[in-house]
Amino acid sequence: MVSLKEVNKQEDSYYQGGFWIIGDSISDILKGNFKIDGKKFLTDYNGKYINLNQSVKSLTHKRLWRDEFSNKYGTDLDYTYYPRGRVSIYNGTAYIHIHHLFNTPKIIDAIIKYYNIEKLNIEIELNDETQGSHYEFLLK
Repeated sequence: MVSLKEVNKQEDSYYQGGFWIIGDSISDILKGNFKIDGKKFLTDYNGKYINLNQSVKSLTHKRLWRDEFSNKYGTDLDYTYYPRGRVSIYNGTAYIHIHHLFNTPKIIDAIIKYYNIEKLNIEIELNDETQGSHYEFLLK
């Protein structure tokens, strides 16, 4: 007889943090030519950070870009150059905050995989198209 063990989502680990959608142009990204790159901070099912050795205030896109990504993608590029977003977790739901142009299945699936949030409920939080966005970007 086979014994099945129930999956307990509350005991798993997930990631949250800021990310960028890296591509040569908006049209390339929308065609699927992109990669997700960002900072992944270990968290539990409720969104509590695990072993975070820095202040949550240091997790802004601006600081992450300056400290970890500008040398990788070009010190002449501002943190607002590439489209960006954030994954945050609260009580078993992962919220993907992203610019409305990039709410496509391929991009959302890549973000879900990158942050290991497949087992959580997923909510997509889009910017308000009529008022601009915190996630505006310079890439054309």
